[in-house]
Amino acid sequence: MNEYISLTNLELNFLIAHYLSAGPMREAAEPLTRALEDTPSMLPARYDWLGHTHVRRYAELVRELPHVARDELLGVVRAIAARDSAALLTAGGTVLGRTCKRRPRDHAAGALSSKLRRRACCQANPLSRQTQLPLSTFASFKSLVRCHGHKYPTFCVLFDRTSRRMVTGSDDYLVKVWCTQTGYLINTFKGHHDVITDIALNVENTLLASASADGTVRVWNIRTGEPRAVLIANPQGRAKSITAVKFSPSPRREIRFLATTCDDGLCRLYRWDRHALTFDTTPIVIDGRPEPRHAVTCFAFNHTGSRFAIATSSGYVSIYSTIADVGTVSSAASNWGTPKLITRIAAHDDSITTLVFSPNGEMFLTGSTDGTAKVWRCSGVDLTWSSTSVDIKEPVPSVGDAPQSA
Repeated sequence: MNEYISLTNLELNFLIAHYLSAGPMREAAEPLTRALEDTPSMLPARYDWLGHTHVRRYAELVRELPHVARDELLGVVRAIAARDSAALLTAGGTVLGRTCKRRPRDHAAGALSSKLRRRACCQANPLSRQTQLPLSTFASFKSLVRCHGHKYPTFCVLFDRTSRRMVTGSDDYLVKVWCTQTGYLINTFKGHHDVITDIALNVENTLLASASADGTVRVWNIRTGEPRAVLIANPQGRAKSITAVKFSPSPRREIRFLATTCDDGLCRLYRWDRHALTFDTTPIVIDGRPEPRHAVTCFAFNHTGSRFAIATSSGYVSIYSTIADVGTVSSAASNWGTPKLITRIAAHDDSITTLVFSPNGEMFLTGSTDGTAKVWRCSGVDLTWSSTSVDIKEPVPSVGDAPQSA
């Protein structure tokens, strides 16, 4: 509690100086600003990704927080006087908070939030005694750090490649980067106008992509916080929610993609340059659905990026190759690396909820709402796919029923 009060006091010091610097009391703001900068720990500090503290000057805070208006303090006071809690979310609370009023959600947006909640917290039936984990398993876990910063539900979480940072995406339209050792906030990425639906990191651990229900994918330099690209799924028509975003692990420039799936049922692949960190905003559009009325539910690359798979609500999996033209005459043309459909499998009787490739890329695993999971393998001779099925609905055998070792 004392830490929260101290942080509030530091932010209040900044807001007072910021307010005075724009009005008729500008001359009084100059000595106050000098006093705040000369006195240690009078302005909010900055924490790097290792948790080290760095002192910030007033001018540095002004540059880092362009969304904080000069009369922000006046807005906070008016909101408190009017007892307007909704206005407080826009007027301050913390200078890193929301900067625009939360618009009323329509039915479609509400349905999306419900869908994300179902994805985040599985709404399965309560575990029976046979399938419950022992209490000793939960007793071995302990809370390391607790991060406070989002005002609404958090739907996406992700570790970076070093496990020293974690990324969260929330219904408050913000993406935040945290230190896993201290729980300190490192950076806040703003720009989306709707709920964050998915986040992804590239293999090099340099770029962070965030997908949103506003129909855009924003790419950031995770180290500097610099925005690198804004990719719009449907720039000419009505915005459709982006449901998933993934970076291809391919080391080859020709097949290095950022892939997205969208509510319109289409998959879009954006080529990008690993050295310049630039993106081609014109995507390769792929329709992996057997029928237009089906929805795309899952997407996955293999470990080299040479193949990817698209799963649908009808239980089909479409597998594409990005190197099908290698070794042919057309491979030297500009369309080298254009994905080609290899096969389409009727994998399940119901919607597919999970799709992942094995680490060696030779198999992939699917899970479905029909209660089964299947491991798929491809025969190298005739290129046919076979599966091993596991019925998740079957009860887990008790310890006494387990086969005894010889």
